[in-house]
Amino acid sequence: MNPNQNHIYQIFMKKKIYTFSLFVFAFLIALYFVWAIAANIQKEALKQHLSNEWAVALSDEKITTYGFPFKFGIKVSDFQFQLNNTPIKLEFLKLKIIRLIYNFSDFILFLEKPMVTSMDYPIFNSSSNKLKASISGRPFSGKFKLITEQENWQISDERNTKILEAKEVIFALKDADHRNLDFYFQADNLEVSILNKVYKKDPEKPNKLILQGTILNSVISSREAPYKPIKLENIMLQKLDINVGFFKLSCNDMVAVNLFKLTTKEDVACLLKLSPKNISKIKTDNELIQSIIDIVNLLLIINNPTRSAEIQAIPIKLSLNKGLFYINAIPIYQFPTRY
Repeated sequence: MNPNQNHIYQIFMKKKIYTFSLFVFAFLIALYFVWAIAANIQKEALKQHLSNEWAVALSDEKITTYGFPFKFGIKVSDFQFQLNNTPIKLEFLKLKIIRLIYNFSDFILFLEKPMVTSMDYPIFNSSSNKLKASISGRPFSGKFKLITEQENWQISDERNTKILEAKEVIFALKDADHRNLDFYFQADNLEVSILNKVYKKDPEKPNKLILQGTILNSVISSREAPYKPIKLENIMLQKLDINVGFFKLSCNDMVAVNLFKLTTKEDVACLLKLSPKNISKIKTDNELIQSIIDIVNLLLIINNPTRSAEIQAIPIKLSLNKGLFYINAIPIYQFPTRY
């Protein structure tokens, strides 16, 4: 190739590169234009939904879009509102809602410093440092999935006194059928304030609570209307594992709990693994805890007359009747209830 031809070839290649670059630039501009329209539609839809359902009005300074080109992201900051027609106040420092372009049915939510406050009886605050939630599909569509993970979760009362706290909490929901939702709850490094004087913390065996069961939705009576709101009246508890201090309670019996009346139709069979030596060390001035200790101590004597120091597996039946808590048919504590 002579110098003339080489020069012409270089000019030709430069024109192709410029043309291709211009095409890519124009394509990206058009793609961003389409993305911006779609992102804005989602942002306005969210604002409209919050306004219609919960009477929450967000200014443009508090809600923005981001994520071009592979995801639609909405960022909400400094949220603090009482939700309309509910006794619930919701607040958080920052919320990120992400939808991936290639999978519109899935949402991923990231929250910083979320707090839920009950403004009515029973008054409580539920808060955590961070919360991540993955949501797929619609409720009762056969595809609904929800998984949440929280860091440094705690529940406190109206005096801001801690009742429960855990290092990490996992909560998951999935469709059982068009009327029920299966749930799974796990709290690691669990601390219960009323039990602080009862047990010693063991860093090698952190406290853990596991609940597994089904949420019954009484609103839906047929498969003809699968998207009506969920009305939580009953929970079917299938599994309960508590590992707190030297208490190891395991319940695998199935029992339905009426949330309004705090009532179970049947007893739930459990096994409590405990040694007489450990139970004898407990010193507490809490009447509820002391009454449970007295019952457990009595069961230990019945099941282990020789009073050996070995861990005993004690059969226990738990039940509720209009807020009255029973262990082996013996009334222990009356929970405050409102009808």
